[in-house]
Amino acid sequence: MDEVEEVRLCEVANEMEAALVVNLLQDNGIPARSDATQASNVFGGLPFETSHGVYVVASLARKARLILGEYPHFHNLKNVHEPVSD
Repeated sequence: MDEVEEVRLCEVANEMEAALVVNLLQDNGIPARSDATQASNVFGGLPFETSHGVYVVASLARKARLILGEYPHFHNLKNVHEPVSD
């Protein structure tokens, strides 16, 4: 069975933003996940980790960036993956 190469698409500010990005991408047919977990919230819901990565299949990274680019809220994401030119 072939392994699918995955890349870190971007970094988001918190678990809520990670869920928004992942859901938006999935709604547009792009398998996505984040490294945010429910266990990352401690001390009454305050985030222990302040940033999380969002991951997609490498071959869909460019399409994922285009989708996020359509939403002004996601224009300032950190460490956005820059696909290698073909």
